Order: sequence, then structure tokens, then C-alpha cells
Amino acid sequence: MNQIPQEFDQFAQQYRPDLDKALSLSGESSAYFAQLKVKKLAQWIPLLSNQEATILDFGCGDGLMTSFLKQQFSRAAVFGVDPSPKSIEIAQKNYTDVSFSVNSDTTTTLDFPDGMFDVVCAAGAFHHIPFSMHEGYMNEINRILKKNGTFVLFELNPLNPVTVMIFRRNPIDKNACMLWPWYARSLNSKYGKVRTKFYSFFPHALKYLRFTEPFMTKVPFGALYAVIMNKK
Repeated sequence: MNQIPQEFDQFAQQYRPDLDKALSLSGESSAYFAQLKVKKLAQWIPLLSNQEATILDFGCGDGLMTSFLKQQFSRAAVFGVDPSPKSIEIAQKNYTDVSFSVNSDTTTTLDFPDGMFDVVCAAGAFHHIPFSMHEGYMNEINRILKKNGTFVLFELNPLNPVTVMIFRRNPIDKNACMLWPWYARSLNSKYGKVRTKFYSFFPHALKYLRFTEPFMTKVPFGALYAVIMNKK
């Protein structure tokens, strides 16, 4: 059985402080990385900034990144879904301009109509999901995406030693398993055209080098990576 709801209900109140503590090695906060992912979405899917899109944050947790999505894409209808009722309760309390809901903890079904979303993103969600459920969730994400819609899978890069250190010191990731970039890519490849981008190469102490990162997206050692799937 999927243990995600129980685990994240347990950590709901401490999720953000625990994550910030684990990320202190990087010199940045969890809010910084949430905003960074949203900025990457704006770069990779430029049309999002100019249309009334529908966006789903899959595995939204306490809703922080979801709120940044709404700030960045103000014309969009933004939704967040998570299997942890306590996390969704926190999200609903803090961010009233986003529609949040709880999804099933025993099946991979998502309670949205076919072809509802222009963009679905999953930021660090899949490494908490049992591998046996990955394909089921991918099928559902593909179902709820519009034709020519985009799914962006944001994940931690196990090829980066600092990422591995942060992962191991984070109590929230105790029962999680990082996804190799090639696995994440293969998970998406049957649904559409796939690109992989690596990012977040430099910690805060070396932030003056970050201007080089747009030229490094194919170098497989960034702390983070994203697989971008454009639905067939």
C-alpha cells in the first residue's frame, strides 16, 4: 500500500523547516528552489506567460511552489493535488487563489477530466512514489493533459554528490528513492517528445557563476534535472 499520505501527514507541520535545514548545504532555501523551478517553466514553455492556461502541480505538498506558479502565470488557472490531507489543509489555508484537492492514496487515479491541463508538473514527487505506481500515474497524467500539452518532471540528480548528501540528511526522504535521469526519461518517452535539462550547478557561494548555467543543460551533473514531455 502507498505510505505517502501517512508519512507526509506526519511531517506536514515540519516539512518546510526540515527541508530548509537539509538544503542549508547549498546555501539556499526551499523557497529559492521552488521559485527556480517556476522560472525554469517560464523559460522552457514561454507561451505560458501569454495565455490563460490550466496548470496542475502534481504532488504539491504544502502548496508553496503552487503559489509561485500562480504568481508567475497570473492569467492561468492553477491547481494543486496531493495525497496528504494535512498538507492540503495547510495549502488551502495559506494560498486561497489556488484550487487544491486530495487524491487517492490507494490508486493512481486523478480526479480530473480528460484533456483538462495545458501543463502538469511534478516537483520531487515521483521519488516518493513506489516504482510500481509510476506507470499508472504517467498514464493518468497523459490522460488529463491536453493534446500538445506538456508534462515536466522535476527531480533530484543522483549523479551529483551534494544532492545525494542533502537527500540522505533529509528525514522526509527516509523512504524515498531517487530517479536516475535515464529512467525518468524512459518513463516519459512513450507519451511524447522528450527533452532532459540539467540545472542548479552552483551553490550560493558560487552564485556569480550561475550566468553560465543556460549553456550547461546537457551536462549531467547539475544538482537537479527536469524531463520535459510534449504530448503526442
